[in-house]
Order: sequence, then structure tokens, then C-alpha cells
Amino acid sequence: MKKTIVICLALLLTFTFSFPSCATETTEATTEHPETTEYPDDPSKAPDLVANAAIVIDAATGQVLYEKNSQDKKYPASITKIITTIIALEHNVDFNEFVTISENAVWDVERDSTLIGLDVGEKVTVGDLVYATMVKSANECAYALAEHVAGDKTAFAKLMNEKAAEIGCENTHFVTPNGLHDDDHYTTAYDMALITKYALQNDTFRQIAGTLSYTVPATNLADETRPLWNGNKMINPAEPYYYEYCEGGKTGYTSKSNNTLVTFSKKDGLELICVILDCDGGKYTYSDSRALYNYCYNNYTYFYPLSDFTFESDEADIAKSNTILNNYYTTLNHEMIDLSVDRGYSLLINKSLDTTKIEREIKLFDKAQDNVLGEIIFIYEGNQIGSTAITSTTPLLSSQMTTEEEKTDSSSTWKAIGKIALRILIVIGALIVILLIYLLLASLIRKFKRRRRRHRYYRRRKRDDDYYF
Repeated sequence: MKKTIVICLALLLTFTFSFPSCATETTEATTEHPETTEYPDDPSKAPDLVANAAIVIDAATGQVLYEKNSQDKKYPASITKIITTIIALEHNVDFNEFVTISENAVWDVERDSTLIGLDVGEKVTVGDLVYATMVKSANECAYALAEHVAGDKTAFAKLMNEKAAEIGCENTHFVTPNGLHDDDHYTTAYDMALITKYALQNDTFRQIAGTLSYTVPATNLADETRPLWNGNKMINPAEPYYYEYCEGGKTGYTSKSNNTLVTFSKKDGLELICVILDCDGGKYTYSDSRALYNYCYNNYTYFYPLSDFTFESDEADIAKSNTILNNYYTTLNHEMIDLSVDRGYSLLINKSLDTTKIEREIKLFDKAQDNVLGEIIFIYEGNQIGSTAITSTTPLLSSQMTTEEEKTDSSSTWKAIGKIALRILIVIGALIVILLIYLLLASLIRKFKRRRRRHRYYRRRKRDDDYYF
């Protein structure tokens, strides 16, 4: 009997481990490792993370504030759905339009992955698909959304990769719209931060990514509603991982990718994007993210290097200002020209940085680009840390600012136009002369014909008079 039990247990264990692990949205650590470590006594020290790759960037400028293996290729899992959603939104999908769920959308997705249980032939709105994709991370909904936008998964993957390249991703390749594992489906923490920065420019995406709950109404095949809750615990006040400044994001997990998390947070006007990849344990994606936010908000602030800037007060003094004017406006009255810079321009700098060591360098362009004349470059310890444009509001400035070569080209162009115009005038004049000659000849011919008719009339009348006489 004991032998039989042992054999059954062995068979059960073998059967259990023969199945691959598929995408679910949460899992805890499976191995022993240190927890996320912060240094409250030394806030300038970056935290020690559990995740193998991470990055934090400024959502406005893309400036990197923290990175760990941010260029290493990793599997993204369901944070893929960020680019899936933004592509759908940019194709102006109608949220009220109904979509019939296809067989591929249901059966081309692992059944033990995250789903809301849609069936073949079920009709749901595009809005339901979008919210279920981001809020619940429903894999069949992401698949159906891709089919609705592009026709099939392959065509949609092409759109994903084109969009990633357009955004500036250099180490990313997408295969699936939902992030279920494929060896050729990968990205980096840096690229995912760029994708999220791009997506946040869309207000509808922001709203969806920050939605705590959503309800899919009853359908033609389901009598009951489907209430959905966001898997991102950093936006849920009822969760221990709640972070008051977090405004939204997306979770992910597969056995090959480990846990992944993208979030965006705003504090004191500073919005940051945090990406966590390849993290062994769902709870550590939250503790890593919170630690990184604390570190960045404690150590970075905005600095406004041009708040009191004028060209006259700059270290280059008035002579430098006149040089700028002379380079560009040799034929214009300098007093009528308005040079300006964005005095509200800000640099996101580490609080420990000595702002008195930030140097300014004025760079002038060879010619005007619209009304942009050049730029002010900011340098700290030999490294460029920012730049902003020098502009002018002088009307039609670009048309007045031309190089000698452009003036020569312009003169030649006008000469050519003049020759063409002269030829056209000659042709028109010749046509007018021909028309006048034609009218004159026509008039003479008419007069000649009238005279002949009159002459014949008088001759006939004279014969008639002689006859009756």
C-alpha cells in the first residue's frame, strides 16, 4: 500500500512540473534574496533593488535620474499592453463600436493566463476591450483589440514595432499585443520608459492607466456584468503597497520575464516614470518603485537658470548682444529687433549640485530656422546638461535673414521670373495685335460686302425704272 502511495505521489509531481508556467499578473518571490533596501539616514544614496533592471526618468524631458541595467534586453510581459493601448487610441477607435470576439482571440491565448472569460462570438465594445486590457490585463481583450485595429496579430505587431522605432526605441521588438512570452518579444527598461513617456502625452491613456476599477456590462453571451480591478496596487488605497503620488501604470508577469511594473507619479509638480524589469517577486516591484521614487524626489529639484537672464546682463555683456544682432540683422534696425529666451526654462538637477558652476554657452546658427536663431547650452563640469532656444518675435524675421548665397539665389530667381514674364507679355502682345488685325480685316470685308450689295441693288432698280418708263 505504501509503495502504491509513493508511486502515485511521484507521478503527481512529475505531471505537475511537466506544464509550463504562463502569464499571470502577480507572483511572490520564489527564491531567498535581500529585500529592497533604502537608506533614510543617507537619502543621497540610491536604494538597493531586487529587480535586475530599472530606470527612472523625468516624464517631461526624458532626463534619466536613476538607472540599473537599463539597456539590457528583457521580456516585458503585460506592460506590453501600454503600447497596444496607445496604438489603438491613435487609430481613433470608437469606444462605442461593438466587436465580435474571434476564435483566435479566445484560443490563441493561454487559458491559464489573465483573462476575463470572453467567448467566441461574444460582442463587447471597443471601450470594454481597452479598459479590460489595461485595468485587468486581459490577454484575450488585447488580442481582440489588435485584430480590430490591424486585422490580425502579425499586422498589429508591425504597427507596434514601427511605433517603437518612431518613439526612439533601439533595443525593442514586439511579437504579441498582450506580452505573452515569445523569445523574440523583448525590450529594455529605457525603451519602456520612452514608450510610457510618449503614451502619457495622450490624456485618454492617462485616464485609463489610472482607473482603479471598471465594469464590463452583460453581453449577448453573458447575463452578468464583469467587475474588474486594477492589478497595480500602488494606486489602490486599500493595498499595503499604495503610494499616494502614483497616478497609474501597468503590471506584468510571466515565468520567463519575472515580474515587471511601469508606474508614473507626480509630486510637487515633478512627474516621474519608473520601470521595473526582471524582478523576482511581485511585492518587490512595488517596494523597488517606492524606494526609487523616494530617492528621486528627495534628491532632485527644478532649477531655473534663466529666471533673471537678459542679453545685456549676461557675462557676454552688450557687446556680445550686438555681435548676435550684427551676425543676423546687418540690414535691419537693431532697435526694432526682439531677442528672447524662455525664462521659465528649467533644469532638473540633483540638490547637491553647485548651481554657481553651471556655465552658459551661446551658440548661433548659420541661418535662422523659422524664428529660432540659436540656443543657450548649459554645461556642468564639462558635460552638457540642457539647452534652450534663442528666438525672436520680429515679424517675418526668417524672410529677412538671408545669407549672401541666398540673396544671390534670390536675385537669380527673380531674373529668371522676369524673363519668363517678359516672354509671356510679348506673346500676349502679339496675340492682341493679331486679334486687332483680324477685327480690322473682318470690318473691311463687311464694308466691302455691304458696298457690293448696295451697288447691285441700285443697278437692279435702274433697270426696273427704265423698263416701266
